[in-house]
Amino acid sequence: MGDEVGPIAAAEVGRHLAVLGACSLARSNPVKKKHYYIASSAVLREVGNGRNAVNGPFTGVARTLHFNKRDGSVSAVLLTKDKVPLYELETRYRIMSDQLFEKLFKAKKLDFDQNLTDNPYTTALPLHDVHYANHSMTARLGPLKPEECKGHFISYPCIPVAILMHALSRTAGKLLSEIADADGAPYRVVSADVQADNFAFAGEPVFMDVNYSGRKDDDYVFFCTAKSADDKQFGAMTLRLSRDTRS
Repeated sequence: MGDEVGPIAAAEVGRHLAVLGACSLARSNPVKKKHYYIASSAVLREVGNGRNAVNGPFTGVARTLHFNKRDGSVSAVLLTKDKVPLYELETRYRIMSDQLFEKLFKAKKLDFDQNLTDNPYTTALPLHDVHYANHSMTARLGPLKPEECKGHFISYPCIPVAILMHALSRTAGKLLSEIADADGAPYRVVSADVQADNFAFAGEPVFMDVNYSGRKDDDYVFFCTAKSADDKQFGAMTLRLSRDTRS
């Protein structure tokens, strides 16, 4: 989790609730064939006191808000073991048939070891070329090997949105340390407003740019982007962090 504090990383909340949301849409889909449910935007909010929450187990609950054959939206909540809401996530998805997905991304199809018993996301992906200047920070993620994107998607390896946003939030955490003039600044993710524009496929380096936008109440606000070498935007996020100043 780096300098992020709390019972669970916000990126893990987003990753699991987004998957749960896709399952909710799949149950709502009357066409019981393979589809891809691709997160296109999401808003994550801390609704409980994550500072005082205990460790899991946690429970996720999702409900479909909107569904048609092209897109859908889901509201999901993460509950503590005492059924207290901790985070809420509202996600919009693009819905693609198996045939359409394969047609659009056939050039990215790869054959590689896809043993799904190994989870490549148990440790944070390293950040490279980290530079700070004038209340902004840049860093590079990847390029990743296909095996490092295992399971997302089968035969079409790309960086999951939640993992990409976690890299952006870690970069923002490093920037927070510079702004706060502290050697490591523990923080909580209060909110994240995420836009996912394009897939970052295996083999593509991701160039991240995080800018400090100022304070909102007692929190720090950052605007983050992730782009390719030719300036194609993979995603963007407005991130709100709260410093944890407990000794």
